[in-house]
Amino acid sequence: MRVSSTMMLQNYMNSVNGNYEQQAKLTEQNSTQQRLNRPSDDAVGYARYLSYTNDDVENQQYMENAQNGVSWMKASDNALTNIKAQFDTFVEQVNQAANGTNDGTTDNPATASQLLAILQETISQGNQDLGDRYLFSGQKDKTQPFTISDTKVERGLAKTLDENQSNFFGKTVSIDGVNTNVKGGTQVGTLNQMLSLKGSDGGEYYLDPSTGYIFSQDFVQNGYKDKINAGQTSVTAADAVGRITIPAVPPNTTAPKLADLPANASDSTFIPTSYTDETAYKKLAADVRSNFTSQYFDSSNNGAVKGSTAITESNSSSLTFSFNTINQYVVSYAGDDNKISMVKLSGGTDETRDSVNLTGSDIFGDSDIFGASHGTATLNNMLTVVAEMDGGNQKWLSSDGITLANNAVTTLQKAQTSLASRQLAYSNAIDTMQNQNVVIKDNINNVNGVNTAEIMTKLLTAQTIYNISISMGKNVLPKSIADYLS
Repeated sequence: MRVSSTMMLQNYMNSVNGNYEQQAKLTEQNSTQQRLNRPSDDAVGYARYLSYTNDDVENQQYMENAQNGVSWMKASDNALTNIKAQFDTFVEQVNQAANGTNDGTTDNPATASQLLAILQETISQGNQDLGDRYLFSGQKDKTQPFTISDTKVERGLAKTLDENQSNFFGKTVSIDGVNTNVKGGTQVGTLNQMLSLKGSDGGEYYLDPSTGYIFSQDFVQNGYKDKINAGQTSVTAADAVGRITIPAVPPNTTAPKLADLPANASDSTFIPTSYTDETAYKKLAADVRSNFTSQYFDSSNNGAVKGSTAITESNSSSLTFSFNTINQYVVSYAGDDNKISMVKLSGGTDETRDSVNLTGSDIFGDSDIFGASHGTATLNNMLTVVAEMDGGNQKWLSSDGITLANNAVTTLQKAQTSLASRQLAYSNAIDTMQNQNVVIKDNINNVNGVNTAEIMTKLLTAQTIYNISISMGKNVLPKSIADYLS
């Protein structure tokens, strides 16, 4: 077969151009330090490179979220640690006053001033911010969460039951067909409480809003023990001095159904109040409290008394009752209960897993027995302790005062524990993502990395071959453009 000059020239030019393109590709790889600079370099490899790059971007974003979350939680933990120290001092001072270490008429007012100062510092710690965002305001983090009133307000008084009292004054309800014992009083957070009343006979009484029964102070504090010693295991209607009716409150048209009590100690055949499930019972219990207390206490003003403190109903003995009250400062919460999420893992957002903040309700309780003090319940209870101490009420301090102070610590510690567990989870996630980052970088390097020494060797080889090709071509080929290339 005859090989024409044109064919020889064409093959020569293709070879030279191919070598030049190889030089250009190697030069580009050397300058960018990437093997893949466009999809045409390696379609399959480029697709893997894009996937690894997306993994890297996602991992870096989650790592940044987790690091920001840890910073937020460290700042929160520091504030809570300071508050815990203040609460510990508060409890210590209350214990000293309750145990008679202080003189009720002279020392207690001075101690009350100290405790008020402690709570004011607590509020300052609760208003800590990170940058320009408040730590404990929920998602309303541009709003200062806590404010203490300039003047005192008149609030009701609660009787906090201890464990023995809570068990004895309990009631039986049927939840989904199962008879269930519910502790006495109205459950508020971890407390079980009744409302403190004064009778027209000058006596002190307590009202259980969850049942409507009224008991004498002496029976709640001492008399129930005699019943237990006599073999009675729980309270009965016969132990009460009367019972109020919880009226309907618009827009409701009927009064909520209260849990009943056995008529007397020998009555074991009573039918417990029935509820479809636990959620239905808890909602009903909340409605009972709300429907009753909203008539007398202003939930929008931290449970301040509305008008008269007199209860509009008397018992069968014609006794009338009014609420015992106390003048005290109150704290209001302007934040919300929504969580701030800084997602650290792929998938849907999980509030428990991804939230980095605590709200007022988390650290100071959601509500009190008056259906008020949203996000400040334990603070307002502690301010009640301050007011009672200022009044020298030693007896109250030795029972309710100590209980309320300790409950504030318990609520705070629960929040601290929750925060610590989440902070640990975020720290572990950062460690995991840092390890994952090494793997992702290796994957990217394996598919797109270059060996600089190898590239330089190939580039020098290609350049040498190119130069030799030009030099050889002008001597071998017929007169052509190759003569002019050197």
